[in-house]
Amino acid sequence: MCQQSKRFKVKGMFMAAIWKPIFAPNGALVHDGKYGIFPFVYESIAKKKKSKNREVGAVEIKATQNGNKEAIRAMLINNVIPAIKAKWPAHLPKDIWIQWDNARPHQIPRDEEFESACHSDGFNIQFIYQPAQSPDLNVLDLGLFNVIQSIQYQSFLKNLMELIEKVKEAYELFNPVLNKHCWISLQCFMEEILKHQGGNNFILPHKGKKRLERIGMLPEQLEVEKNVVQQAVDYLNTIFISTDQGIEEDEGMQVDAD
Repeated sequence: MCQQSKRFKVKGMFMAAIWKPIFAPNGALVHDGKYGIFPFVYESIAKKKKSKNREVGAVEIKATQNGNKEAIRAMLINNVIPAIKAKWPAHLPKDIWIQWDNARPHQIPRDEEFESACHSDGFNIQFIYQPAQSPDLNVLDLGLFNVIQSIQYQSFLKNLMELIEKVKEAYELFNPVLNKHCWISLQCFMEEILKHQGGNNFILPHKGKKRLERIGMLPEQLEVEKNVVQQAVDYLNTIFISTDQGIEEDEGMQVDAD
């Protein structure tokens, strides 16, 4: 019981949504930035013989094995978007950007029902793609998933329902202060990427977030030096061809080919 075989380990996929928490000037928590974590599951009717855990014909909850476009669409429409709308702070604008990765199964649907869900109730929910091969820009990987795994691994799980309960419990225990630190780390990564011209061969500098938090000097938003931004812009201008120039070259190549 002290160690579970990998062959029989309980597995499941989840989709989580977080935003940076909001604190009042006196340090009181106004909004924890947590919108929920949702399992990819489906219901199935038990067809095999009766067992000690269930009767024949009982409804079973099973893990979705393929996170395809249909599963992603259903998860967004039925869980993620409604949760964001329900928990979004009333005093903030309703223009929301959801960071999304570039995986093919995760392509955002553009049908009328999905667009209506994103733009109803006064909301303007849009998706922005995360750059390819950039795990450092995924805020979920900067703290949330590690916390969930560390708590969930302490339990010996016997079935999928226990896994879902433990993951949700770990999600609720995710400290809003740690969530705040994750968003500061994300900004630090962004600054280093600018300095290294889009590369990821760098060591994140130590900011001393816990110490700054204790003395009340941890900033909500990092300031980037103007010369760092200008260097990044200058570098981009050297590797991209302007639209007008590209059109002229294409036209010239077409004439030569003819």
